[in-house]
Amino acid sequence: MITKRVGERLLKLRKNLGLTQKKFAQKVPGKVDYTYIGKIERGEQYPSLKMLEKIAKTFSVPLGYFFEDETVLHSLNLLPSEIKNLIQDKEKQDLLRLSGRLSQRDLSLIMQIVSILTQGKPLPGLAVAEPAPKYKTRKKRRQGKS
Repeated sequence: MITKRVGERLLKLRKNLGLTQKKFAQKVPGKVDYTYIGKIERGEQYPSLKMLEKIAKTFSVPLGYFFEDETVLHSLNLLPSEIKNLIQDKEKQDLLRLSGRLSQRDLSLIMQIVSILTQGKPLPGLAVAEPAPKYKTRKKRRQGKS
């Protein structure tokens, strides 16, 4: 039954995010009661498509997540662990989403900053500053005391 499948997916999403029903409901835009989330998870209530869209957008999952076949979800387990960690980390998802709005120049700057923050070597072609100019120094004359 589709109501049960949607509820199971919602429950799985919430658990993966480490949220209680109450915290989950608070994050969804609009007034959503946590008991409503519980009813959906138990298959007692079928959410409107509009509600599923809000939930999907809020938690960065495609709307199809609630309806997809298990084989598609199983294929996510085949992804490298770094990608799976990104999928489950809300802050990194937000960063990735925001980076889509950056110009190529700004994206290059962000890449350099991330490279520096992670103690990695700067990426070639992403130099933020010009090399320091070389100055000639004059030797100071020593003045002897008389």
